[in-house]
Amino acid sequence: MNVYDCGNELARAMRESHEFKKLKEAKAALDPQGKELADKFIRLNMEAQIAQSQGKEPEKSVTEEIQNVYKVLALNSAAMEYLNSFMRFNMMMNDVMKNIESVVKEVTE
Repeated sequence: MNVYDCGNELARAMRESHEFKKLKEAKAALDPQGKELADKFIRLNMEAQIAQSQGKEPEKSVTEEIQNVYKVLALNSAAMEYLNSFMRFNMMMNDVMKNIESVVKEVTE
């Protein structure tokens, strides 16, 4: 089987996945403020994860801001649905990437 065909099939399967459909629905239901809050939470969380992956503790100000943004997000059910859907979709993406990375490691290590 052609690798490019597999890539196209993977993209199609991802678009048909429950996670993708729920994320699209959740995104469509968001108001601009909810989207901004969710995106801010995601960005701050990513900063903290990057610091942790580098063996550093996230800055206290970042941790506090994550908590504050989450408290506001929790009051917006559409934003929370988007955030939860985003996280489920991201987990699926990470699993797919692990499979691809294992092949790359075979030829680079």
